[in-house]
Amino acid sequence: MTSAIIAALTAALAAAVAADGMLAALRPGVFPLLLLVLSALAAAGSGRRLVGLLTDDLDEEEKTVAGATLGLGCLSLGVFALGAVGLFKPWACSALLGVFWILAWPELRPMLDSIAAGARRAAERPWLCMLIGLPLLFALWACLVPPHQYDSLVYHLKLPQEYLRVGRLHAPEGLVYSHFPQNGEMLFTLSLLLGSDILAQMFVWLSTALTVGWLLTFGRRLTPAAVWAAALVATHSSVLVMSSTTYVEPLVMLWCTAAILAFEASGAGEKKGPLLLSAIFTGLALGTKYYAGLTAVLLFARLVHRDRLRESLLFTLVVTAIFSPWMIKNIVLVGNPVFPFLHKLFPATSLGWTAEQADGYFQVLSEFGHAHGWLRDLAWLPVLLFRNPLRFGGGMDVLGDIGWDLMLWLWPLGLWAAWKGRAPRGLAAFSVLYFAGWFSTGVVLRFLTAVAPALALLGVAGGLDFYERGSAPFRGLAAAAAGVMTAAHLFLVLFVHGVFGSGSFLLALEDRETFLSQRLDYYPCAAYLGTAPAGGGKTLVVGEQRGYYLSAPHRTSTVHAPNPYFQRADEAASPAALVGALRADGYARLVFVPRETRRLSAGLGTLSERGQANWLGMESLLTTEFRGPACLVASLGAAR
Repeated sequence: MTSAIIAALTAALAAAVAADGMLAALRPGVFPLLLLVLSALAAAGSGRRLVGLLTDDLDEEEKTVAGATLGLGCLSLGVFALGAVGLFKPWACSALLGVFWILAWPELRPMLDSIAAGARRAAERPWLCMLIGLPLLFALWACLVPPHQYDSLVYHLKLPQEYLRVGRLHAPEGLVYSHFPQNGEMLFTLSLLLGSDILAQMFVWLSTALTVGWLLTFGRRLTPAAVWAAALVATHSSVLVMSSTTYVEPLVMLWCTAAILAFEASGAGEKKGPLLLSAIFTGLALGTKYYAGLTAVLLFARLVHRDRLRESLLFTLVVTAIFSPWMIKNIVLVGNPVFPFLHKLFPATSLGWTAEQADGYFQVLSEFGHAHGWLRDLAWLPVLLFRNPLRFGGGMDVLGDIGWDLMLWLWPLGLWAAWKGRAPRGLAAFSVLYFAGWFSTGVVLRFLTAVAPALALLGVAGGLDFYERGSAPFRGLAAAAAGVMTAAHLFLVLFVHGVFGSGSFLLALEDRETFLSQRLDYYPCAAYLGTAPAGGGKTLVVGEQRGYYLSAPHRTSTVHAPNPYFQRADEAASPAALVGALRADGYARLVFVPRETRRLSAGLGTLSERGQANWLGMESLLTTEFRGPACLVASLGAAR
């Protein structure tokens, strides 16, 4: 009895100490984490039921991982269905989760048992468990930092915000990204419906954790070193940094990894159930980012190469069916099922999307491409990757450029081992062809993240082969070198968060408002508009593409489509006429963000001499409502 009392008092003391020192820092994550657990369990349980209907070739742990991955995709498509019928409402979201919970309930006990079994096996190798678990826990903690990355604010979160403003899927004006596949954004829409953008970042973190789960379960079928592949992915700098954002690369990585490993589990098409799972996961990946189409093409090619024509047809039909909601949406809204591709065949004239602008968009994607020619850059690729990885992505794309060295060093060892029959040859062929496809497009290194787990599996298989054949001094040196690189990768993660200033928020030194105000020029004006009386019209944001946090109806500027206010300025006879034209367009306020306007000036458009005179002359006709440190809100008067 005495020991029980002492234990209880110690627990109470620990709770009090934690509340005093940690509660302020962790409080922003309590509610989102609870929502994540409830959503993940509902998705995993319902997904397990579907997996059980498709195949009985998986063990319980594999079934749980596959079920969670499938359930996450079903949840995304369920949110799409709500938006398609105009039911982006909190009650509809709750009803959707309720349906998932009803489906999941019978699977809850076996699912939890399989998770416990996996935890017991992990406890047998505690140091390796810590190597995998601690970086993932840090990434989860970093999810508490308010979203502030560029693309997140331009469209990953802004699109869901715009959908919820009108309660349905639609094409927000000025946002060409609304016609891209958006399985990831549907999960973010669910998060905002539940009242938390932190939950959106946690969904991305969950995708990374599930990817590690695939390596620890299905990866064992390919190599006994799969656990080291999990460690390699869990300590990959780019993966960890993006796992705390609303960038969708980790989601693509999850569904591509699931597609590849389910395909391997099918015996390259021999078993129908795993093949169907592979096709579903491929369709989900393609419905998140177009570049996952390369995974679809290569898996299809492997089926054809093995003369499995019926299976290849089935694979194609399932992938197309899972991807089709986004094609249908695009046909209805913009007339091009695969916008922005095939823009010459399906010109998006309703968007003002000219051939020149389409070409400019694709040029931006390949601006880090082959300046010295394809063959020369291929020959110099190892040097480029190790000396200057930032060549393969600037700006926020830099998040995908770091931490590749160890993985890309081990990959050739895996290819050699596969050549000798000591590593999975199918995976080796896939990795070579995927890498060649990625390199040929000349795009950013971030897009290679989709197959990072596959490269890791192959690399550790080759590394283990060389390690086992080496002498003791060689083994010690190789292990030490790998340890140094891993430590460097984790340091890079801390460095990036240091640059972001994440520590100030994570340690409760800054609140959400202070953090965002210091990092986003436009945020003080956005916060003002969130509390200001309605102005009787929309807000035009001049020179700023980021629109998340602007709760009032608005239109941001863009570098990928025409900005109508340039045309209005050029056409107006006088500054007063320009004000009248903007009012006629429904605008009541303007938000100016000078520093960002200067940065984007080359891509926003060009004013004629008269347009420039009208724009500058309009200043005296505006009424300043709010002036922030780096932004300004001005009133046009009552909008007509």
